Amino acid sequence: RNSILPSIFLCIIFINCVTPKCCVETTKKFPLEILLKVTKYDVQTSHGVCAIDALVLHAKDKRYCATPKLERVLQILLKLKTRHSMKNTSAV
Repeated sequence: RNSILPSIFLCIIFINCVTPKCCVETTKKFPLEILLKVTKYDVQTSHGVCAIDALVLHAKDKRYCATPKLERVLQILLKLKTRHSMKNTSAV
């Protein structure tokens, strides 16, 4: 009887650790202020464990769920940020 409790406890911990953090809804419009803070994004597809397609934006310690239609805008912004930081680094 006592040997079952540790197994159940480990099972609960394991389930919590592998539960994906899926976006359940997306936003079409974001303020430019937030988009400029995005350091990376992940593509969430409905083909896996998540129910909808989405872009998971990472900005500082926050995650935002965006429509996949924003991907091209994000690619351009991230390229511009990279170029800008390279120019600032080479100017020093």
